[in-house]
Amino acid sequence: MSGAPAPAASPSPSSSSSSSSSSSSSAASPSSASSSGAASSSGPSASAPGSAAAAPGGATGSTVAPDEVMAGGAGPQGGKPRLWNVANLLTMTRLVLVPGFVLLLVHGDGHDPAWRSFAWAAFAVAMITDLFDGELARRYGLVTDFGKIADPIADKAIMGAALIGLSGLGDLPWWVTAVILFRELGITLMRFWVIRHGVIPASRGGKLKTLTQGVAVGMYILVLTGPLASLRAWLMAAAVVLTVATGLDYVRQAVVLRRAGLAAERAAAQGDGAVGPDGAAGSGGVAGAAGSGAQGAGEGAAGSAAEGGAAAGAEPAGSTGPAAEALRLLEERGWTLAVAESLTGGLLAAELTGVPGASRSFRGSVTAYATPLKEQLLGVDGALLAARGAVDPDVARQMALGVRDRLGADWGAATTGVAGPDPQDGQPVGTVFVAVAGPDGSVQVAPLLLAGDRTAIRRASVGAVLDLLLEQLRKTFE
Repeated sequence: MSGAPAPAASPSPSSSSSSSSSSSSSAASPSSASSSGAASSSGPSASAPGSAAAAPGGATGSTVAPDEVMAGGAGPQGGKPRLWNVANLLTMTRLVLVPGFVLLLVHGDGHDPAWRSFAWAAFAVAMITDLFDGELARRYGLVTDFGKIADPIADKAIMGAALIGLSGLGDLPWWVTAVILFRELGITLMRFWVIRHGVIPASRGGKLKTLTQGVAVGMYILVLTGPLASLRAWLMAAAVVLTVATGLDYVRQAVVLRRAGLAAERAAAQGDGAVGPDGAAGSGGVAGAAGSGAQGAGEGAAGSAAEGGAAAGAEPAGSTGPAAEALRLLEERGWTLAVAESLTGGLLAAELTGVPGASRSFRGSVTAYATPLKEQLLGVDGALLAARGAVDPDVARQMALGVRDRLGADWGAATTGVAGPDPQDGQPVGTVFVAVAGPDGSVQVAPLLLAGDRTAIRRASVGAVLDLLLEQLRKTFE
């Protein structure tokens, strides 16, 4: 559904809880001094992470100027996106096309080649809008409650109308329509079953299923004969197989996600857990932790590099998007942010420091990639790590609290999970927990089950934690 920029360098080919002893700490600042402690310091790539698995930010495509985004989405003060934005208009267009498509499909006896061609054109336009509305909403912060509800309804409406119409005309067996619609409606209901625990992004198989369904149905809408008629039958068979296979996989992921969500809720009910003593950071060194009114002496080069580019007149990659919006809201309230990263390995800090003026609100980051460093640098309970491993909702919770306290920030954000290629701590690849700790000590943890390769999972994790941070920040303005 969306492209992704060149991947940032991964600190290790292993998962987030690698036995590697490397860690890095960075803080945004106009200065270019770097810091390192007992562990070696590694700077993340400056490329801003994007979403390759239905997460916001970083997708390739046409450039939209910041003022154009404001005009079509969020208000000038960065509040909630307006209902009338380009993403929602595309969704509305798809909804409006449904009755028109049906009328064109069944016009006359329903088998006139000309009218069926018009129906195919309407169906094609509807499917094309589906390629862009969600991506635009995520990339430019145009997600609204209306869009969340209307987009899946529009998808099911156009596909359902086509399937039922074709079966009613005798062009497509009813059992094919029944299988596809049962799967789609069932998955929609299951999404509501797990939505409070997290979101299951579209997998590669799911995207291939959607593409195959769209092409096959489009060919059935046209009046075809000969080899093309045989080809569409084989394509529809492939679509049915993919529909069933991806539906079963979605059920499996939903069960895993719900279990992880319930575990996170149980952890929340038991309290925030202990965060180790202040001196636990030891000799690892956390840049920017000293002093609350001035930037620390060991502030990282990432921030100055980003701001140096802005001073030179270049348009930074992070000048729009959720990172920029989060920093704007933080600055408006006079708050600061610190982040703790495991599987993302510095990508979150790179996304934030890619925004001009990030040092006004961003205190710094701790990349505690190795499991022991989560205890040594962030104060995560060692007994918790020994019992559950690093991929756990309560570990994410303590990471967010620990980095907030150690770097003297108002807000803390954290990522931990399994980027692959192998499972970690008994958790499957794609299991991720992101957490945000607020000034009042409250912590929100979001469990995720992400699809894709290492790059896709790590980038989607960055998008997820920024979304969670934005959600919590916006609540303070309500």
